[in-house]
Amino acid sequence: MIHDHNSQIEMLVNQLHYNNHIAPLSPSESLDVRADINTLYRLYDLQKIIRFFGQRYWEKETLDLGPIPGKLELENVAAHSFNVARCVPLLAPYFPWIDRARAIELALVHDEPEIVTGDKDPVGKDGQGSDTHAFNTARRLHKDLEERRALDALASGMRLTLRESYRTMFEELIEVSSEEALFVKALDKLQALVFVRLRKGGHITPDHVAFTIRYSRIGVHRFPPLQEHFKLVLRDLLEDVARSRPTEVQTFCEEAFIKLEGADQR
Repeated sequence: MIHDHNSQIEMLVNQLHYNNHIAPLSPSESLDVRADINTLYRLYDLQKIIRFFGQRYWEKETLDLGPIPGKLELENVAAHSFNVARCVPLLAPYFPWIDRARAIELALVHDEPEIVTGDKDPVGKDGQGSDTHAFNTARRLHKDLEERRALDALASGMRLTLRESYRTMFEELIEVSSEEALFVKALDKLQALVFVRLRKGGHITPDHVAFTIRYSRIGVHRFPPLQEHFKLVLRDLLEDVARSRPTEVQTFCEEAFIKLEGADQR
């Protein structure tokens, strides 16, 4: 039994450590990683700004609008894609082998098949993704097939000179066949983790934390040099929990770890 909640938090954070990787070029200063993550948090302030809200000629739309300016609502796919793309110029300079222009291009379009397929739920009925594309190989392959069909549908409406390059981009993403695709796939998971931390604000369940750790591992394994960024966001999330329920954090961490171990053993 670990009695110090900081030790328990670190026990969970270390679930994102990738033992088999020594980064050839990795952020060496913790202050740099903190500055990067704070920048990612700050960029979400853009999502809280509602265009045309309260302006003349937009009175009806303002009254009908559900979102409240200044509040982080559930994220739409376009906002997520922007945030992933915005990560590229922020984090790619650590990794000179990454073609930034290509990575930005991939990031901007990486979820466009969802125009056709919709946003697939990675969590599933058991809350741990065992029956979804997140951790079920058959479902993952089916999702890839759906995305290829969606790609054909989207490309068919484009001008002929653009179709082939568009398909090539998505094959690169689906097959994860380049360093840029690996990088973008990792950023996709990092942004998901950032959003969970900001939106939940410490009001999260142990089951959700267990899933979030497992889901974030996918990103770490895609691009291990980013593991310190992932770990810092997870640490911030768990510190939010500690602040929101200081007397329960020990039990919370123990429950999350038990759930994590159980899900990993399936």
